[in-house]
Amino acid sequence: MFRSLLFTLITFSLVLAFTSVDAADLNSVQTKPKIAIVIDDLGDNPVIGRKIVNLPVALTLAILPKTPQAKYIAEKGFTQGHEIIMHLPMEAFTRPDLLGPGALYANMSDEDFNKTLSENIESIPHLVGFNNHMGSMLTENTEKMNLLMSLAKNKNWYFLDSKTSELSVAEQIAKDNGLPTIGRDIFLDHYSKTQRLDKVLPERLKQAKKIARLKGYAVVLCHPYPETYQFLSQELDSLKSEFELVKLSDLIDRKTEYSQR
Repeated sequence: MFRSLLFTLITFSLVLAFTSVDAADLNSVQTKPKIAIVIDDLGDNPVIGRKIVNLPVALTLAILPKTPQAKYIAEKGFTQGHEIIMHLPMEAFTRPDLLGPGALYANMSDEDFNKTLSENIESIPHLVGFNNHMGSMLTENTEKMNLLMSLAKNKNWYFLDSKTSELSVAEQIAKDNGLPTIGRDIFLDHYSKTQRLDKVLPERLKQAKKIARLKGYAVVLCHPYPETYQFLSQELDSLKSEFELVKLSDLIDRKTEYSQR
């Protein structure tokens, strides 16, 4: 009887030990912070565009409409397993010369607004969502944002608010229209003339990591600068060891889960 009881206790201890290990491993996988890297302003430069598309992680490629390389980057990126969204030009308070083709303006009629968006869509295949290129003025315009989000809802898209204005109503109006949405956390390579990009990049990445650890995820926007590409190439292995690099839609699908933590 004693031997039988001893065998039972040993068996139970082993089962408990393996169960604890499995649960710990599962919990580790579930709680690994996630980072979505979104590359803005793609579509003009074929050289850097090809390099970015070949980076060996899941990326979200935000492509400017009606640009020379838009279709190529979208097709190649989709084939490589990246996610494709439109980097939609929207009117800003400054520098209208930087908007490029396909821009949306506050004074447009609804008909012209819809027509411009439709033409933009035709220039980029495999779209699943969009974010704003510039847009400090338009993203503060409730009427135009309601129109835009209702049109995007019909396409089953999601929206990323690049947050180029602190007064942006775009993310909230997207939610009000039932559009899956998320906001930018960090601009990785936004810098001023008084700053050096090689100094900015590590500091911003450090901030992104902190945000991801705190809330479970971070949305990082950056641009197809040669310095940014080089920096990401060097940091990817280190990032993948601690974080899960995901497409933007993976974060949007799990936002409710994160908010309940």
